[in-house]
Parts: sequence; C-alpha cells; structure tokens
Amino acid sequence: MNKNEWKDSGSCREYDTNLFFDKYEENEQLRPAIDKLCAACPMARQCFAVAVSQKEWGVWGGIYVENGKISREFNKHRSKENWAETWSYLTMDN
Repeated sequence: MNKNEWKDSGSCREYDTNLFFDKYEENEQLRPAIDKLCAACPMARQCFAVAVSQKEWGVWGGIYVENGKISREFNKHRSKENWAETWSYLTMDN
C-alpha cells in the first residue's frame, strides 16, 4: 500500500471533505454523526496516526486535531464513555 492509499478505504471517501474541517467547527450538532462515521471506519487508527505525525488539523480518526494535537474546543462535546470507546478503537486490536 503506498503512502496515501489507505484513504481509498476510508469511510469518509464519499463525503464532502468540509464536513471534517470547517463544517465540524461550525456545527456542533453535526459532530456526533461525524464521530460515529469515523468510529466505524476501518482506517481510523491509521488516519489518526497520520494526523499526529504530520501535524494535521481537522477530524482524523474521529478526533478533531489542531497541528496534530487533540483540540479541547472541538472535542468538548464528548462524554467520558465516548472517549473510552474512541481510545479503544484507536489503540486496541478489536
């Protein structure tokens, strides 16, 4: 698999990319639906790793990052239970 080929298997590939950037920032009601889409994505772990290593911004692997760091502002809608689920799919083999 080449460097960016993983994106072709992402659940987001058919969606407007603005949903994971500007629209996620602007619309708090949209955030849980985007989070759910990413949680079911087979590429979530790799996606998040790319975001951190390349200091990206936007939603990557179901977490909004700014310069590769988790954004408190755009993840404040998450509950403790949601964070536990998110870390589970990003860090554990299922």
